[in-house]
Amino acid sequence: MNLEIRVVNSRSDLEQFVHFPFQLYSKSPYWVPPLKASELAWLQPSKNPAFEHSSVVKYLVFQNGQVVGRVAGIINELETKQLGFRHARFGWLDFVDNQEVSKLLLDSVAKWAKSMDCVRLKGPYGFNSLDKNGMLVEGFEEMGAMTTLYNFDYYPKHLEKLGFQKELEWLELKTKLPNPFPEKITKAARLVEQRFRLKISRPKHKLEMLELGKVIFKMLEETYHHLPTYVPISAAQQDFYIKNYIGMLPPKFVCIVQDEQGETIGFGITMPNLAKAMQKANGKLLPFGFLHLLLAQRFNTCADLTLIGVKEEWRKRGVHSIIFSEFGHTFLGLGYDHFNVNPMLEDNQNVLTLWKEFDYRIHKRRRTYYRDL
Repeated sequence: MNLEIRVVNSRSDLEQFVHFPFQLYSKSPYWVPPLKASELAWLQPSKNPAFEHSSVVKYLVFQNGQVVGRVAGIINELETKQLGFRHARFGWLDFVDNQEVSKLLLDSVAKWAKSMDCVRLKGPYGFNSLDKNGMLVEGFEEMGAMTTLYNFDYYPKHLEKLGFQKELEWLELKTKLPNPFPEKITKAARLVEQRFRLKISRPKHKLEMLELGKVIFKMLEETYHHLPTYVPISAAQQDFYIKNYIGMLPPKFVCIVQDEQGETIGFGITMPNLAKAMQKANGKLLPFGFLHLLLAQRFNTCADLTLIGVKEEWRKRGVHSIIFSEFGHTFLGLGYDHFNVNPMLEDNQNVLTLWKEFDYRIHKRRRTYYRDL
C-alpha cells in the first residue's frame, strides 16, 4: 500500500486536517460536525493559548493523494509538572478502516513523543480535561454530542491490535425528565437551602456571565483537581474559555449556589442539545448555520448537562439536589422531556448515585488508552 505521512505545516495542510472527518463521516447519521472555524482556531498557536505551554505535532496520511488519516500529538508541560514525568497525548485521531494507516499514524506520534523524552503515549485527549476526550467503545448507534467525540466501531479494535491498553473509562447517561418533577428532590432542595441559608442565583446578562466564569474556573480546580484526568488550566486559557464559551451560554442554563457569606460552593452548567442543529450547519455558521443553532435554543426537547461542581465539604449536605431541582423545573418550563449527562468516570460511584432517583440508561461508554514508550 502506497502511504505517505506528512507533518502539518501549512494553512492548506491544516484545512485538510480539519476537513478530513467531514469526508470520513459524511454518511454517518450519528456524527456531529464541529464548526470548522473553531477547529482551525483551536489548532493554531496564534489563536489557542494552550500552545504557550504545549508542544504539538499534527500528521496527515495520504494514499494516492487522498487523506486517509490524521492525528495530533500533544505534550502539555502543565501536566508534566503535575505528574513529575512527561506523558504525550494523542488526539484528533481519525482514520479509514485500514490497520496500516492507524499504525503509521500512532507509531509516528509515538516516535515523536519518545524523541521528546516522554515515557507514555495516551489518548484520545485534547489539551486538557475540558476538551473532547475519550474514544467511544459502546453506543455507536446513539446520536453524538457537540461536546464529545464520535468514532466508528473499528477504532478501538485498531488501537488494541497496536498494543494500547485501557487507561480510563467513562459512562454517559440518557435520562428521562419526570413530569411533574419529583417532589422528593424538590423538598430536599428546599430543606438544604433553608437549613444552611444558601442562595441560588442565575446570571442576568453577559457581563455577569463573564464575571462568573472566573468563579467557575476556581470551583473547577477545587472540585476536579483530584481526578486522574485533571490538568491545570492556565489563566490565559481560562480567559479564552470564558470569552468564547462560558460568556455565550444562555443565563437560564447556569446555576450558582452560594453560602450565607456569598461564597460560591456549587455550580451547574447545562445547554440545549445542539447535535441536530450542528448536523444541519455542517461545520459552517454562514449562511444558515447560525439560524439552526438559534432555533435549537428556542425549540428543543433535550438538554445536555455539561458540568456540575460542588465543594468537597458540601457534597454530603445535599447541594446537588438544589442544582438538580433548579434545572429540572427550568427544563420542564421549556418543554424538555429528557437530558443527557456528560461523561463520568465509571468508578466514581459518588457521582453515579446522584442519579438514583431518575429513570436513566447508560447509552455510551468511552475509553482512553495508553502505551508505554
